[in-house]
Amino acid sequence: MYSISRFQQIIKPVMNGHFARHVRTHKADKHSKGFGCQNLLLCLLYAQLGRCASLRTLEQSFNAHSSHHYHLNMRSIRRSTLSEALAKRDTRPFADMLIELSALCGRTLRKQAGDLPYLLDSTPIALKGRGFDQWTGHNGRITGLKLHILMNHADQCPVAHSITDARVNDVDERHIVQPEKGATYVFDKGYCDYNWWAKLDEAGAYFVTRLKTNAAVEVIRHIKPTEHENTGETVLADEYIRFTHRQNSSRPNRCHGKILRRITVSRPGKEPLVLVSNKLGATAQEIADTYKARWQIELLFKWLKQHLQLKRFLGRSANAVKLQILCAMIAYLLLKLYRQSGRMGESLHLLCARIAGSLFERPQTLYAHYARRRRERLELARMQGVLF
Repeated sequence: MYSISRFQQIIKPVMNGHFARHVRTHKADKHSKGFGCQNLLLCLLYAQLGRCASLRTLEQSFNAHSSHHYHLNMRSIRRSTLSEALAKRDTRPFADMLIELSALCGRTLRKQAGDLPYLLDSTPIALKGRGFDQWTGHNGRITGLKLHILMNHADQCPVAHSITDARVNDVDERHIVQPEKGATYVFDKGYCDYNWWAKLDEAGAYFVTRLKTNAAVEVIRHIKPTEHENTGETVLADEYIRFTHRQNSSRPNRCHGKILRRITVSRPGKEPLVLVSNKLGATAQEIADTYKARWQIELLFKWLKQHLQLKRFLGRSANAVKLQILCAMIAYLLLKLYRQSGRMGESLHLLCARIAGSLFERPQTLYAHYARRRRERLELARMQGVLF
């Protein structure tokens, strides 16, 4: 009986020509000799799912299952071949595959979750040591890169991404947001750009963020929380405001004259949180709850770093690091799709731990084997007149 391995079940969305199409678009295999981008993608996905922290571990673990390589159209791999491919293969097909998987994951899961906001944030990826210091930057806190992600809260999938030097400010990567009419974008104070806020408002989108303490605004109207809803002790103040300065540094302030909402929210044991939004029709509590959802992108960063290989890298070049980051996010999306297709109720953490040591098992063959043994036991019990 022919059946595919669990690894092939997981990577099915990138097979059957899907990833090969992106490789052909960018002519990424033009100078490769037998070990192309698809082979590299499969090896890096195996490293992520099998928790291989070094090229030697990846080589030995992958080659130990050589009898299962035929359905992947691959042969045994060598560390030298992997190292060269990591340094030279084009990253664009991997980035395009990530975008395609994100759209697929969104279509599959968004139907169940409804329409929720987009979350924007970045996380540092520390890179320090021999081979990294020659090309990484230091931003005062860490040496390495920054991963910027725009995530849809409904399906918790990255919609857009950017990988930059650690010295790049968060607000400089705001271009990864393509405003959608009616969508809500949630971000922190690192994305404070009044002209960009005005651009979102003019596109018909909404935003919820924190307001800096030195922002020059005037209060137009105070709203008592009881006018909207009974918020208890959560919402301390609800005000309509507008910016008073026509100039923002050397540039015109396009937010000047626009009416916004300023919400002050209490936090146990901390200073109150001051939020600003252009959602004039929402209640203060709804705006506060929307910003509270921003914590989900922090949990995504934490999950990627804890359960996938984003702390130890297989190569020390900039290209190798970017490829591994992209493949980590691809692996994350593949796991979500695999869990959804199998209607598995377990968390991604438990699923990742369960499959780490059984990637080349053949579930259908195992199920058929167990079913046959059960039928044999039942037949033997019937013949012996004994009920097991």
